[in-house]
Formats: sequence, structure tokens, C-alpha cells
Amino acid sequence: MKRTINFALILMGFTSLVVQTLLIREFLISFYGNELTIGLILANWIILESLGSSLSSKISTKSKRPLFSYALLQTGIALYLPLSIFLIRNIKNLLGVTTGEGVGILAIFFSSFFILLPLSLFDGAEFPFGCRILSDITKKPQESAGKVYILEAVGFILAGPLFTYILITKLNSFSIAFFLSLINLTSAMFLLKDNLKERLTKNFFIVLNFLFGFILIVNFGWAGKIHLFSINKQWKNQKVLNYQNSIYGNLVVTESKNQYTFYSDGIPIITTPLPDITYVEELVHFTMLNHPQPKSILLLSGGAGGVIGEILKYPIEKLTYTELDPLLIKLIKKFPTELTELELNDKRLNIEYIDGRRFLQLTKYKYDVVIFNLPIPSTLHLNRFYTKEFFQNIKSILKENGIFGFSVVGSLSYLNPQIRNLNASILNTLREVFYVNIIPGDFNIFICSPKDFKIDDNIFLNRLKEKNIQTFLINEFYLKYRLHPRWLKWFLDSLADYTKTRKNFDFLPSATFYSIAFWNSIFSPKLERFFQMLDRIDFKLLLLWICLIGLVFLLLMFVLPKLRKLSVGIAVATTGFVGMSFDLILIYTYQVFCGFVFSHIGLLVTAFMAGLTLGGWLMTKNLKKIKKDIFSFLIIELKIIAFCILTIPLLLYLNLFSSPKISFIFFVLSFISGYLVGLEFPLANKIYSQNKIYSKTAGILYALDLAGAYFAALIVSIVLVPIVGILKTCFLLGLIKIFSFFSIILSKS
Repeated sequence: MKRTINFALILMGFTSLVVQTLLIREFLISFYGNELTIGLILANWIILESLGSSLSSKISTKSKRPLFSYALLQTGIALYLPLSIFLIRNIKNLLGVTTGEGVGILAIFFSSFFILLPLSLFDGAEFPFGCRILSDITKKPQESAGKVYILEAVGFILAGPLFTYILITKLNSFSIAFFLSLINLTSAMFLLKDNLKERLTKNFFIVLNFLFGFILIVNFGWAGKIHLFSINKQWKNQKVLNYQNSIYGNLVVTESKNQYTFYSDGIPIITTPLPDITYVEELVHFTMLNHPQPKSILLLSGGAGGVIGEILKYPIEKLTYTELDPLLIKLIKKFPTELTELELNDKRLNIEYIDGRRFLQLTKYKYDVVIFNLPIPSTLHLNRFYTKEFFQNIKSILKENGIFGFSVVGSLSYLNPQIRNLNASILNTLREVFYVNIIPGDFNIFICSPKDFKIDDNIFLNRLKEKNIQTFLINEFYLKYRLHPRWLKWFLDSLADYTKTRKNFDFLPSATFYSIAFWNSIFSPKLERFFQMLDRIDFKLLLLWICLIGLVFLLLMFVLPKLRKLSVGIAVATTGFVGMSFDLILIYTYQVFCGFVFSHIGLLVTAFMAGLTLGGWLMTKNLKKIKKDIFSFLIIELKIIAFCILTIPLLLYLNLFSSPKISFIFFVLSFISGYLVGLEFPLANKIYSQNKIYSKTAGILYALDLAGAYFAALIVSIVLVPIVGILKTCFLLGLIKIFSFFSIILSKS
């Protein structure tokens, strides 16, 4: 029986990680979300899980049938999981949003809240019931919470690599969901089997029937049929030709009116055989014509389906094209058009399957022209291509008179505050590195060079004629219209004093914040004032407020001794806040350095949970040996403070000497942060549960831990990282734990 219970508790963690990672991917595809959106989704998962844990903590202590209750929770997860995937894929239809239309933060927040509601409540409720079951079996109530905490973490550790390298690459989402449902139903069946009584017989066979029902679904391919049905509902009015996951993300190919559209994580990236001619010709020719004789060209992503074809019209010697995901090129070749075949079969084209920024760090070659064709920096992955650090990398691989070009969303009639701030931030950053010229339009073309230069429509026209380049749009009249000085004057006047706008860095993704504000100005205009308020946040003022609140709280504890009883619970909540914050921060910094965190989120979480498991196991093992509980607790608090502060110079060092070889350090940091969090929980439960029921206090502390994590997921992802930056966020986390440390000292006195 003990093995059955241990398996069920490990399965709790395994299920939780797989479900979270799987549903986050599905939400991001449906909502065109970014890494910061992950914080919103995780926040909802965590607060609902916390609610489930706190509500069931009292029930678990009084329950006469805890095994049956736990099995019932497993059955609920098993039955609802496939339905949740179907709801996510059809959420836009339910909201009345058309395919291709985005949604704002509010829609993402509330939609994810209601869809996750049953799963998160069931998952949170499993913890206190698990503590009660293990306590009844082992007769060691003091150690039960720590052991459940550890067994859950073991499940997380097993789930990470299995999901990343096997499940997501071999199975579709519904097959994964049904596989997970089968395991949970099997576990529920065995939990009830050894405790089968006459009154439970009916319930046992209900679960058994559900089990066989899911086996039939998997064996007869019904999961695949449901998968295809949900995809067609998700991409209505389009014929889905291919739906496939790689380790880098989700790729979909649709056909509508003989036009292929390639989507990456729900975002359209290539349209062929008829691309946006205006955009493609302006981006390529306005950049290329600034160089008298371009021979070596570097194209960073977004090339196939038009851009490559326009570049190849020039008498160049070599075009290097970087594309991270090999599957994308395979799909383009699988659904060819005359345009893409001409592009990909040209002998001058060399495709490098590597992240663009990593290529810049590795190449020793210098180029005449560098172009990148990417959407606005609405994600941290995209923001990496708009930061000062990236621009410096570009400058290092450009020849002396080299040209660098890219585009940013704009307008020739009115720049709203969001577009203005986005362009101002990028321009303010660029001019620290390059001489910059801008050609305003619906997409502003930024042309940069290490040397000062001027744009002249007559030079452009002469070079077009000399090279005999044929275009659909660009001619003498079009050039005179688009390059007229009045447009640039209007654009710069609209930006006003752009130098006061925050610059964009790897560790301070201001452009991502402005991009999200722009996106929400379209789809959630009611949030415009909210983003304007966030934009005015000053780090020094924020620091002052945190210090003021912390000091007031310590003063109240000094005056009101009853408040001192809350110190351990507050410490657990702040540790939960710090733990989740570093979980997100390390995901974000991994994205900055490596560019493909989407494939490794599960592994980073696994490293965190591995550390948490070791910390929890060591503390639980030595719990009875510890005589000075408060002193030991204070030592752990000091270690967490030191970790927060020391991470700052480490990240600065890594950014200074960035290399693909350093990616392992993020897994080490994730492990250490998990280890420190794992050390604290069992000891906190021992301190807090004196003269109380252990499973009840474990549920309360678990809820406090999750509540801290909830606020971290919201505040860190939406406010701290995009507004004050990653490094200053680490400092603020250390400050919060300093106040937690002194509250423990005050409670002891």
C-alpha cells in the first residue's frame, strides 16, 4: 500500500508539470502570447492551486475516507484535462474573436483563469490529502508534509525531460492528455483496490469503467481524431495542412485561396506565393541600395517567401540565412511554390540552422549588409534583436561601410503614444551604436551604419538601373514620394524628445513593454491608462515604498506582539515569492542568452524542482536533530538573501562574456534557488505546527507559499522585469527577504 501511495504522490508532481507546460504552450498558440504572458497563466494556476490547498486543508484532517478523496481528485483531473485543451483551442470562437486577431491581457487573464479553474483546484487539494494519507500510513505526522513535498518534486523532475524530449515531439496534445489521464485513473483504481469495501464497490467500478473508456480512445485513434477536429475548429475558414511541434515551438501550415500561411506559435511568419510586396521590397531595397556594391549579405530570420528572392536580384556573392528551427524549412520545402523553390535552390544561399544572436557571436566573417526581418519585440525572444547588446554585436560583424536594416511598426498619419514610445526607445538605443537614418511609413525602415551617411533617391534610382533590378513597386516616382524630407521631419517631430524614453537592453526589455502596451491599445484599450501608469514607475520611488512598508510592518510587530505569530507564515510567503520570481527570471535570462527557452522551460523547472527535492529531503531527514529551529530558519533566510544579491554580478559577468557554452549555468542557478526554497518549507512546518495538526498546517503553509508565488508571477512578469529590469528586480527580492529576516528575529524576541 505504501508503494501505491508514494506512486500517487509522485504522480501528483508529474501531472502538475506536464499539465502546466502543455497548457501554457496551447495558450501561447491561441493568444499569440509571449514569455511575460507565461506569468499571467502561471499566476492563475498558482492562486487557484493555493485556493484548492487551503480549502481542503481542514477537510483533509476531518475526512474519514482520505484515500477515496485523493482518488476522486485524480479522476477529476483525468476527465477534465482533455476538455481543457479543446476549450483553449476554441477560446477565440467562444470570445467571438476571428482567426488571426489578437487579444489583450484581460482576455488572456480571465480566459486562462476559468479554463484552469477545475484542474488547479484539484491539483492544489491533492497536497493536504496526500499529507493526511502519508501521516496515517507512517504514523509520523511531523515528517509527512516534507515527504509529500519531496515526492511531488520527484514527479516534477521526472516530467521535465520526458515531456521535453519525448512527449511533445512524438505525440500531439490530446494524446499526451489521454496518456496522463490513463495514468491518473490507474493510480486512482489501485488506491481504492486495497481499501475496497461494500460501499466503495460502486465508486471503484465507476473509475474502472472510465479507465477502460480512455484505453479505447487511445487504442482506436480517437485521440488523433479529436486532435484534428479541434485544430480545424481553431483555424476555421482555413485548411490546415500541417500541425507539428518541434523542440523550438509549434508550427502550423494553412491554405486559403491558394495561399500558404506558415505560423510559428500562432504568429503568421510567412505568406507565399504572394507576400506583402510593399513591405518586402521596401525592407530589402531601401537597405541594399545604401551600399554601392553589396557582395556578402547576412539575413537573420524571416527570409523565405519573398525577402530572399529580393536580395538575390542583386549581383551578390553570398547570402547567409540563419533560421533556428530546421522544421520550418522542411515544411516550406514540403509545400513549395515557384517563389520558394527559386529562393531555396539558389547556389548563393547558405542556410545556417542556428539562433541569429548566437551566429553573431560565433562568426568570424564580416558582411556588407545585414538585414533582419522579425515582428515587433513583443516577446523577450524578439526583444533580443532590438537591444543595445545586439546592435553592438551587429556592428562587430559589419565591414567599415556596412549597412544594417530592419523595420518597426509606424504610420504616416498619426503616431499613437504606444507606437511613439516603441520607436523612440529603439531609436534612442540605436544611436548609441550607429549613425541612423529612418524612412518613415506604415513600417519605419531603420537604416544604420558605423559611418555617417545620407539617403538620396537619385542614388537609389541610379543603382537600380545599374544593376538592372526589376521591382513591382519601387520606381522614380515612388522613391521621390517615400524619401521626401517632409516625412522624416514629421516623424522626428512626432517623437519629440525621444532621448527621454527608456533605452532597450537585454536585462531591461523596455521595447517589449512598449510593444505589449501597443498590442493592448488595439485589443484592450481600457488598459491604456494602466500601462501609462506603469511606464511612470521609478525604481528609486519603488525602493522607497518597499522600505516604508517593510518598516511599518516591523513597527506593528513590535507594538502588537500577536502579529509576531505570523512571521513564519510571512517568511514562507516571501520565499514563495522569491522562488517563483527566480523561476521566471531564469526563464527570461535563458531566453536572452540562448533564444530558445520555449523548448527548455520544462528542463529549467525540473532543475528547480531537483534542488527543491534535495533541500526538502535533507531538511526532513535532519528535522528531529535540529534543536534551535528559529536559528536554523534564520540561516536559511540569510542564504536566500545572499543568493538574490550575488546573482546580480553573476548575470552581469555572463552578459559581458556571453557564450552558448554558459547555458548550463542557468540550470545550476535554478537548482540552487530550488534547493534554498526546499530547505525552508519542512522547517517552517515544524515551527508553525507546534501543538497543531500537521496536515492542517502543511496545507496552510503550502497555500501561503503558493500565494507568494502568485503575486510574483503577476508582479515580476508585468511590472518589475519590463519596467525596472532583471538586475534591479533581483535587488528588490533581496530587500524583501531582509525584512522577512528581521520579522523572524523580532518574533523570537
